[in-house]
Amino acid sequence: MLAMTDHSRLPQFPAISPALEQGVRLIGASPAPMFIVRADGGMIAANVAYTALLNGAPAAIAGAWMPPAALPPGASGLAARILDGSLAQASTEVELATRVQLALSPVCEPDGAIVGVLGVAAAAPQQGDQAARELGRLIELSPVGVVRYTLDGDILDCNDAFLSMLGLGRNDLRAGLSWRALTPPQWREVDDAGLARLREDGVMPLIEKEFLHRDGRCIPVLVGAGNLLADRRQGFAVVVDISATRAAERALAESEARFRAITNAMPQMVWSTLPDGFHDYYNDQWYAFTGVPYGSTDGEGWNGMFHPDDQEVAWARWSHSLVTGEPYEIEYRLRHRDGGYRWVLGRALPVRDAHGGIQRWMGTCTDIHEHKLTEDALREADQRKDEFLAMLGHELRNPLAPIRSAAALLPLAKADPARVEHIGRVIARQSTHMTGLIDDLLDVSRVTRGLIALVQEDVAARLLVDEAVEQARPLVEARAHALAIVDHADGACVHGDRKRLVQVIANLLANAAKYTPPGGSIVVTLVQVDKMVEIAVGDNGIGMAPDLVDSVFELFRQGQRTPDRAQGGLGIGLALVKKLVHLHGGWVRASSAGEGLGSEVMVALPACEPA
Repeated sequence: MLAMTDHSRLPQFPAISPALEQGVRLIGASPAPMFIVRADGGMIAANVAYTALLNGAPAAIAGAWMPPAALPPGASGLAARILDGSLAQASTEVELATRVQLALSPVCEPDGAIVGVLGVAAAAPQQGDQAARELGRLIELSPVGVVRYTLDGDILDCNDAFLSMLGLGRNDLRAGLSWRALTPPQWREVDDAGLARLREDGVMPLIEKEFLHRDGRCIPVLVGAGNLLADRRQGFAVVVDISATRAAERALAESEARFRAITNAMPQMVWSTLPDGFHDYYNDQWYAFTGVPYGSTDGEGWNGMFHPDDQEVAWARWSHSLVTGEPYEIEYRLRHRDGGYRWVLGRALPVRDAHGGIQRWMGTCTDIHEHKLTEDALREADQRKDEFLAMLGHELRNPLAPIRSAAALLPLAKADPARVEHIGRVIARQSTHMTGLIDDLLDVSRVTRGLIALVQEDVAARLLVDEAVEQARPLVEARAHALAIVDHADGACVHGDRKRLVQVIANLLANAAKYTPPGGSIVVTLVQVDKMVEIAVGDNGIGMAPDLVDSVFELFRQGQRTPDRAQGGLGIGLALVKKLVHLHGGWVRASSAGEGLGSEVMVALPACEPA
């Protein structure tokens, strides 16, 4: 029914307003000859009934822009006066293919702004009954409702399309229909305003309202009306059922609400983009993770959320997917709300139409930071394990060499008791060293597997320190260290396994002695703080780097070792200390001012309960 401009091919024309758009829909559905003129005088649209009145076939202007010259002579001036507000409406006879009566009225926005002129052509009076019959036939065949009304609200006549729209029949029309009776109460104010415009101006701008169906439903409609020029107490209205449009809008809104509910219930961050990659949606998890204001990462703003080292590769991967349509998948670091960066897995797939064209991209970001840290920790642990096995082989071979040499010399020294005694001491010393290494390994294994049984008793903290000092004294004296005990515990006692706790403190003393250059200083401090007894072993030795302080209690972890491995050991002593202390309900902590500045290891154990 409509010959209308294709705005996509005419970018120089501005987009039409909502009021004009409604007018276009109205005239497209109307059987009466109609057209709409924009505020600049250009004709936006004309229906087929109007083009038939022009000199030429309807197809000649269908879909083409109709310049102002297409307005009949004498109508342009009237249209201009209506547009500038100096004329409320106008009517004139013009000569087209036949002589017609042309009625012009304003098209207004809800705020009253005039944005165009509606033209309605009717047969001139001299055309007589034939033209009236033809117009009536067009009205009856129209798929939209056409109503003849009075300004009192009575419906004098209507076509079957209007009756069917409301579930009514001709008998209902003969019994009498009223505009007001068909209008739900909540729309009466809109109705009254429209009738007031008809009384004042003769034209009611397009309005949206509802009519009552026979079954009680409310039918949403679009209505436009104008009074007859010959009898301004009557007029015609065109009524378009927009139920399908409103149902589609509701379905779309419900679909969007379900989509948002689903995406907001997901633990991942969900996002979507237009086909060109413009980000236009993020779920709540995105904003909870990033802490950015809503909408601040739309468009290309998301790329600024990546770690600077990841931006280039992430953008290149995303650009490749946009060009090829291939799925997008990449791991990168995303800025967290705390200001740091966390590893996430980004994925996106294209949503395609029936023809394979990409309509949209849907993507997710999954927080994998803990997984990445675990992977790194496992790789590091595996590396430390390999280093430990190599070190274990070296440590076990070291004492075997002198034992093997001593065994070879023993038959040759039978006649020399002094040499036999010396060889025996070498074998005993190296065997003891090997036994210590193996015992440490077995201890760690038993503690790790939960096979160790603690023999708990109340024991004085100072007694534990004294026994540990006796065990470590040979090594301390061999390296000429000065050892001091500072006791502020005031006779405090702890509840635990005496043998294992002595082992813990002796291990700390042995570490301090080994990693302090000869002639160093070692201090053991005891103090009770609340319900814990703290025992600290400090030295002025080689110290620890900051990264080693945080991991010194991990299994197989050691600091830098000299090429000759002068300090020895397997790197399991402090790991065993930590596990034994934790079995007693305590904690252990290491500290150091840096390499070459000494270190301190503190053990805290639960104090005995008062008697």
